[in-house]
Amino acid sequence: MTKSKTLKKNLSISPERLAELRRATLIASTGASTRLEGSRLSDKEVEKVASIVSGQK
Repeated sequence: MTKSKTLKKNLSISPERLAELRRATLIASTGASTRLEGSRLSDKEVEKVASIVSGQK
């Protein structure tokens, strides 16, 4: 077993929680990155755009 798989197994994070954490990270990092480029989008606005792009409401 690889080190990565062993670490994941030991963390015992549910797949749902992991998906939530990934989405939160995507929103925060995208928001920060766009603000560095001069955008004034808040993380909430970035979340709305991400939801539209991914087909969620």
